[in-house]
Amino acid sequence: MVEQVSRQTENLGIPWRSPMLIVILAVTLMTPLDVPLISPVLPAIAAKFGVTESTAGLFVTLYALPGILLAPVIGSLADRFGRRYVLAGCLTVFGVTGTAIAFTSDFTIALGLRLAQGFAAGSLLSALAMTMVGDRYTGRQHDGVMGITSAMLSLGTAVYPIIGGYLAGRAWNAPFLMYAIPIPVAVMVLFGLDDRETTTATSGRAYIREAIRVIPTGRAVALYGVMFASFGLMFGGLYTALPFHLSRTFGLSSTTVGAITSGVLVVTALVSTQNGRIAADISIRSTLSIGFGLYASGFVIVALADGLWLLASGLLLIGVGSGLVTPTLFTGLSTLAPDHLRGGVMSLQTTTIGLSQAAGPVAFTLMAASLGYQQTFLAASGVATIGIAVIAVAGGSCFS
Repeated sequence: MVEQVSRQTENLGIPWRSPMLIVILAVTLMTPLDVPLISPVLPAIAAKFGVTESTAGLFVTLYALPGILLAPVIGSLADRFGRRYVLAGCLTVFGVTGTAIAFTSDFTIALGLRLAQGFAAGSLLSALAMTMVGDRYTGRQHDGVMGITSAMLSLGTAVYPIIGGYLAGRAWNAPFLMYAIPIPVAVMVLFGLDDRETTTATSGRAYIREAIRVIPTGRAVALYGVMFASFGLMFGGLYTALPFHLSRTFGLSSTTVGAITSGVLVVTALVSTQNGRIAADISIRSTLSIGFGLYASGFVIVALADGLWLLASGLLLIGVGSGLVTPTLFTGLSTLAPDHLRGGVMSLQTTTIGLSQAAGPVAFTLMAASLGYQQTFLAASGVATIGIAVIAVAGGSCFS
């Protein structure tokens, strides 16, 4: 598959042999180590430490909090002091604290290390990686590289739950040894990134004032609003409600449910690789509208499906929709600000994704408890349809 993708993207000018691109993709691949790797391990953690399932779930909840709050600060530091130093530092903290969990037998210490790891949240790593894409690539090449970067993110998200589940079956702490990988990646960042990065001496209030002055507020609000809605639908619908629906309605095992979810993400990754081609022919506004249209159609089919083949067709549409929407949003955000402000602006996506990760599952589970899963998926389709209307009303000035 890699060779096929490479051939398809050669004419986009994607520099596959560039050390810079290799570093960017390596950093991006570290991002899904945060939650997808650990989610299958939560039952083993509960059993090992003798805690309840909800208490074990703090490994996800507490981890997300620091990134939501501090992402813009860390992004602004990347603007002020340079990408590679801040990124290498985040990778080191991410790797050392995560690996240390494997060597503790005290739940409180393990949870504290997980909280500390959240200060270098995985989604922040991808935000900084995409900041570097905006720094170094322009035009169609920028769109193509952003698509490949987004695809790498989706592939990691699809594969890591399988790896985490397999390792947890051997020992509860084995998955945490995977966090040693970001440490050599940090070394790659220090020595693999060049010094062609714009830094600014502006800090504090002056930085914020300049950001407000030069960044188109309407476009920023529109892009981040659409991002919140898109990731809310994915976190709430695909990652939370769908597993329960598949288990209760179709009697599928956890392994099968995981394989189905991974399949959707692989579809997303394959579509994302074509972002450069799509962006050359279709506007951001049209691409987002088509993507949300596929969300709306897919959730309707999932709600009404009475067989696995029809269900699979609905999930296929959702996967394609995500493959259109996600890299398009990343592309739009990476061109939103000038070089010396891009880190702070792009890091806001960590806050946005974190908020959608918190709100989406809660909204979907509450609706499912009162309305049932069929009505919940129909409501998700309605939200996606509203998204299409909002994109249309916002107009080309916000999604140019």
